[in-house]
Amino acid sequence: MKYFKHLVLLMLSVVMLDADTSTRTSLTFSSDKDGNLNPTLFIPVYYGEQNQFFSGIGYTSSNYNDAGSIDGFNDSKNALIGSSKDILISYINYKDSLFGFAISVGVESTFSQQQNDEFGYIHDSDNVFGNGADYYISFDNSIELDIQRHALRADIALPYGEYFRSRLSTSISPFTSIGVKQSTIFKPLVSETGTSSSKTTQDVAYNFLYELQTKTGYLFDIGALASYDVQPLKYDLAQLAKSGSSFIFNTNTVDTTEIKSLYIVKLIYNGKIMGTLNPSIGYGVEKLIRKDNLSNEQSSYDTTLFTFGFEKRF
Repeated sequence: MKYFKHLVLLMLSVVMLDADTSTRTSLTFSSDKDGNLNPTLFIPVYYGEQNQFFSGIGYTSSNYNDAGSIDGFNDSKNALIGSSKDILISYINYKDSLFGFAISVGVESTFSQQQNDEFGYIHDSDNVFGNGADYYISFDNSIELDIQRHALRADIALPYGEYFRSRLSTSISPFTSIGVKQSTIFKPLVSETGTSSSKTTQDVAYNFLYELQTKTGYLFDIGALASYDVQPLKYDLAQLAKSGSSFIFNTNTVDTTEIKSLYIVKLIYNGKIMGTLNPSIGYGVEKLIRKDNLSNEQSSYDTTLFTFGFEKRF
């Protein structure tokens, strides 16, 4: 959507203004094996007499696609194209020192838009659908998810001496809502379009993030990042069902869990630009697993990433 592009441009200008005073600032881009270039950005603003409070805004986008055949049909094709755009608003955080460790606690919300499009065809040569041995079915399934995730976040800085810095963060989302819009066709098998529109409250979601930076004393430091995110997704969809000798759309509940993991190793240049930001390059692996809680089946998508950008995480 257009406003996401405008938001990114605004954030870029804020980085130029704010990078000289804020830690946790990052602006990175990742390029995956399909050639998608995706930005990730977080900009904090510190305030208070001793900068003990901070708020922030972030933006992330990602894309994935996959293509193959459908199990049970030799002559078939299906393609999946997905995209996700996330806006993070960190309302207020308080940071302090406890037993020599730097800790912070705060409240945040993530507003996500996910678009999933699956399309293709089936050659029903075995007459599975009862319409003859030379029957072709085309399908187009479009699902849009509007996810609002409200969370409590806490993190702790774990110093390991002069040459190591690390931070462990976790967020718990006791309230998440998901709005769904669906449009599905199976033609000429079913004449009508399957549709669904609903908004539901989800089970608890959570996220873990670990960041590490090692000083080498040379031109580049070594950094690492690991993230693990679990999001329950339960909503209603119109699904194909047989009724007598024909097919119709019935509304059924989809109960899945989406698990995202990300691992990145990077080199961080000791020189600084835009105030105190360090250029960095990295390599990583991202994996997305969707587990069906009703059938216990799962699908997965993974990709390798090359990252580059600017950051001041510690």
